[in-house]
Amino acid sequence: MKKLVPYAGLILMATGTVALMLTRLEQLSASNLLLGSGLLLIVAGILLHVWTIKRESKY
Repeated sequence: MKKLVPYAGLILMATGTVALMLTRLEQLSASNLLLGSGLLLIVAGILLHVWTIKRESKY
């Protein structure tokens, strides 16, 4: 599990991208909940990824 923690941001971004792709494939674009959750997952993934990189950096 500890091996996946540095990649949690990337996993969140990939999950958000899949959520947004599902809205196009399944014609679920009327569902704002799915669109919003995909957006939130991507933004949270970006923030977590940047935070992880800054934490591991020497600077």
